[in-house]
Amino acid sequence: MTSDAPRAEETGAGAERGMLALLLAGVIVSLVMFVLRPVPGGRHYEYALILTASLTVIWRLYISRPRTFFSPGVLAFVMAAGLVLGTVNLLVIRSDSEVVRTYRSVFEALDSGQNPYTAGTIYHEIEGQGTVYGNFNYPPLEIAPYYLAYRIAGTWNMTVLALTMILIQALAAVILFRMFRRLRPALLWPFVPMILLGEVKTTVALTVLVTASVLWAFKKNADAPLPIYRVLIAGLFGLGLMTKFLVLPLMAAYYWHRFDRKNLKSLIPIAVDTAIAAATAVLIAAPFGIGNVLKNTVLFNIVLKDRAALTTFYPNVLSGLLAWAGWGALFPFLAAFLLLLAVLAAPKFPPLTAMTISGFVFMILATTPEPQFLPPLLLITAVAQGMAAEAEARLGPPAAWERLMRPAKGRAA
Repeated sequence: MTSDAPRAEETGAGAERGMLALLLAGVIVSLVMFVLRPVPGGRHYEYALILTASLTVIWRLYISRPRTFFSPGVLAFVMAAGLVLGTVNLLVIRSDSEVVRTYRSVFEALDSGQNPYTAGTIYHEIEGQGTVYGNFNYPPLEIAPYYLAYRIAGTWNMTVLALTMILIQALAAVILFRMFRRLRPALLWPFVPMILLGEVKTTVALTVLVTASVLWAFKKNADAPLPIYRVLIAGLFGLGLMTKFLVLPLMAAYYWHRFDRKNLKSLIPIAVDTAIAAATAVLIAAPFGIGNVLKNTVLFNIVLKDRAALTTFYPNVLSGLLAWAGWGALFPFLAAFLLLLAVLAAPKFPPLTAMTISGFVFMILATTPEPQFLPPLLLITAVAQGMAAEAEARLGPPAAWERLMRPAKGRAA
């Protein structure tokens, strides 16, 4: 169970059933809330239902065998899902959307020499109530590519934002193809629509790109371990900590997976690598004030009362239940505890499986439903299955894998 091979079947029957039961319970809770709409001020209950149902499907794909995962039927389903979701995303984007106005106010603050984490002038909307102004609540790296695009384009609108996100996500798709030179490209193309267009309304593109980059370095290290890859992975995780929050549970699970309770010295390289990641994140946050960034990102997103003052509350599985019961103050403590349990279980699983489980648990426990993070989770699934296919092809008769593998003369060295 602690092998580095990311084979889906190595998750174990117990873990498969446990995660599936958790996801199905989430679907039921989301459905009940969708019908009853019990939280005052809560909106778009369908988001939690869509999220939990989608996670259930992705988990079924993750635990399937590689030949099933890369079968024509599954690939057609993935392609169709990406095309449908992408089309819907493109049809519903609005020129006056909140994210466009929020970033415009961030750029105005920067251009006037203000800190967007203390300015109090950043645009927010509370659905059904109107406009409020406060501080920026995304990590600092989420500013850089969009500010650069704004300066290059000389204007800021939904078109510039969407094209910037699509370009960043296209780089993630290129990385996926570069990872698997032995697989037939036709097996990877069905994932491109989901990567490119799975989210173009909110700024999740950097999370997708960092996830793809970490997976590339992970695979390179698995194929030919070198110290440079360990440092690269740590640095990439540090960058990811300054994007949206999915990278945090992925990083925690990845590093804790390496802990061996029979050998406490295993903590030393874990500490070194996490220190590199933390130092990278600190360097990025420092110009804005580390305390300011933490207050307006991490703390803002776990205290439901503070978050509700600036944003619309979309009930998720845990946050919705606690708000329904009037126990919203317990949310940060209970969410942190349950996520910690998922991370502590990481040494029992292969690394990509540990990352996937922690990512799924994070999604269920998040303050609000985050369907925007489905593309990076599907990307992890595709990489795990691709590595499993390559591993099994090396062990099995070549003829059995001809449908998945490129002809020998066309493979990269």
